[in-house]
Amino acid sequence: MAKKATLPAVTIVIEWENAIDVEDKWTSAAMAALEREIAQVAPRTVAKPRIMYLYNRDTVDPTVIEQALASTAPRLEQLADLEVIPTDGLTYYKLKNYGIGRSKTELSIMLDSDAAPQPGWLENLIKPFADPKIMAVGGFTVLGYDDLLSKTFALSWIFDLREERTKTLKREKIHANNCAVRTDFFRANPFPDLPAFKKQCGFWLRDLSAKGYDYTRTSDAMTVHAPHPGYKFLVWRAWTMGMDRDYQAFQTATRSRIGRLGFALKFFGGKVGKSWWRIWTKGKNVDLPVWQRPAAMGIVFGFYGIGLVGEITSALSRSFDPLPEAQPRQSLSPAPQEAVQSS
Repeated sequence: MAKKATLPAVTIVIEWENAIDVEDKWTSAAMAALEREIAQVAPRTVAKPRIMYLYNRDTVDPTVIEQALASTAPRLEQLADLEVIPTDGLTYYKLKNYGIGRSKTELSIMLDSDAAPQPGWLENLIKPFADPKIMAVGGFTVLGYDDLLSKTFALSWIFDLREERTKTLKREKIHANNCAVRTDFFRANPFPDLPAFKKQCGFWLRDLSAKGYDYTRTSDAMTVHAPHPGYKFLVWRAWTMGMDRDYQAFQTATRSRIGRLGFALKFFGGKVGKSWWRIWTKGKNVDLPVWQRPAAMGIVFGFYGIGLVGEITSALSRSFDPLPEAQPRQSLSPAPQEAVQSS
């Protein structure tokens, strides 16, 4: 007997920006995993999902995406309404906004091009929308690893380990690499355009909460995200992280330059200390040999040290305008009940 169609139609928005930097094996793994996940739920969906790969036409040759799909996820074109869509100069968050702006389903999902969905991902990511008050759902992302560098950051980056699901659920965060939203709500409340590289989703979630909307996290919708692609990239990423954190400090903690310097030093000390502790106590969880752990500690110190220099430089040289405070919505009546059911 065929399984009853209980899962709603969804649109999955995938940027092709991360894929430019990471090793091809991670992008291929992400595509193959997505194909397996879509095939698994296909008998229970009311319609084929729409999958959009969005890219910046100035930096990406679309044949690269098409060839990757053909070689690693050849069935995806039959399992979904698949599109490879050019944009004019759009980058990470703007690609997400643009894709959901083109969505025609009640629910939309954001997934990174180098994030591989794990079994049960799609169903578990949309299941919380059975509650009509929920506007957004964050999944559980872990960092992939296969060498000293990636194992170091699996322990010291912003994502938790596989074994830390409970910890993840307690964190009030949503990452744009693995989340779902009510489409109409997000179109009315897109990611903000900020002078920061990777802080838009945090400010977006802060405004969502301030306006009185509900969101939740689930550790059952897991993806494995590609690690940072090498030392040169990490130097740049550390610098941009420092710049972003100073912007965050100005908007959320202190407007004074001295206060921003204190914010930078506190973060550096806390992050390095926590990372060193995790390297020694949880290194076995990512197969990091004891003899490599001092080197991992050195990498962490260097990474966050560069970030500290970037943050101090920003605190001493850059000025910002305060963001307007989010205004609570006038009515807190729940959204109309969606056709979202648990199987």
